[in-house]
Amino acid sequence: LDTLEKWVTEIFSEIPNNGLPKPCFGHLTQPFDTPEFHKLYRVIPIRKVHSLSITWALPPQEQYYRVKPLHYISWLVGHEGKGSVLSFLRKKFWALALYGGNGETGFEQNSTYSIFSISVTLTDEGYKHFYEVAHVVFQYLKMLQKRGPDKRIWEEIQKIEANEFHYQEQTDPVDYVESLCENMQLFQKEDFLTGDQLLFEYKPEV
Repeated sequence: LDTLEKWVTEIFSEIPNNGLPKPCFGHLTQPFDTPEFHKLYRVIPIRKVHSLSITWALPPQEQYYRVKPLHYISWLVGHEGKGSVLSFLRKKFWALALYGGNGETGFEQNSTYSIFSISVTLTDEGYKHFYEVAHVVFQYLKMLQKRGPDKRIWEEIQKIEANEFHYQEQTDPVDYVESLCENMQLFQKEDFLTGDQLLFEYKPEV
């Protein structure tokens, strides 16, 4: 640590501090509120694969990193057991796979908006019925909305993420330092090491 501190001091101490606060773009809300965003686009793929992607632009969620509401929703959407969206679509022979969520990267989550996407890999038959597939996805989300959040499910996710954090394999030091530097721009000091992985607070209203 002493050596690293010496290097950092040598390399970065000459950079002047202009004393200005970091830029905030929170006032630039709803960047996707355009006719182009509210459309269905058909794209011919290079690979022989059928995929349906549905994307929502939401208010910024990075401030709720201790709650992780989008992680909770993606956990339920991506569930593959009995009663799940994928289970239903597979019984219809319409889908092979489904995943959804927010990548928590700069493009998908920032101070202006958060993106939430659901992508369904369709069969040839599913491609013929992609409107019905989209309808099933929306029906499932409507059901979640009506039922509201479930503390038991949130706590289950919390425990699983905590176990994965405590028993994770050692990562490459360079990648780890890069991740920490990013976290320092996003989280409170006490959450630099854990803010991108752990769930801390259950707040159903969020």
